[in-house]
Amino acid sequence: MEPTREELFAILVREHELGLAAFVRACVHDAGDADDLVQETFIAAWQQLEGYDAARPFARYLRGIARHEIMDYFARCTATRRHVHVLPPEAVAALGDEFERLNRPARGEVYRDCFAALAECLSQALSKQDREVVERAYRESQPCRVIADHLGQTVEAIKKRLQRARAALRECIVNKLGPEEVPHV
Repeated sequence: MEPTREELFAILVREHELGLAAFVRACVHDAGDADDLVQETFIAAWQQLEGYDAARPFARYLRGIARHEIMDYFARCTATRRHVHVLPPEAVAALGDEFERLNRPARGEVYRDCFAALAECLSQALSKQDREVVERAYRESQPCRVIADHLGQTVEAIKKRLQRARAALRECIVNKLGPEEVPHV
């Protein structure tokens, strides 16, 4: 069963809450106000979710919304003559750029990218016979003995083919994404 839109958003909130809070607190020194801005950012992100381009990192999307929330916060404080330490807009933008440089993609984004690369690599890096062995073993959960009987090979030959196929798939994924983006599982 596919997760609902609400469930997917809840996962994204959990994955990005700490990073977003760090970004906002770097700009807004009042902890209570910063927490409120984090919540307002998530509410705005939910309301604008239809406009989110899933090909882009969600953390960057959130920081963009947070920048607007922070600038609105500073404008409200200035209008009400409430004294707060105000960062110039270029400083808020520079902090966002620094977070972009320092923060690697969240786990969900990395795994989504890995699954997309795996789908491509299955067709590009494996022969038809090796792809069949992999699909039987991993998609259909067939034991090596059943695969070996079906293909008229020994169990050891199937195990070796799976080992080589996994290595070829990993190499293909690393070539597509870079070694730092591939989780060690």
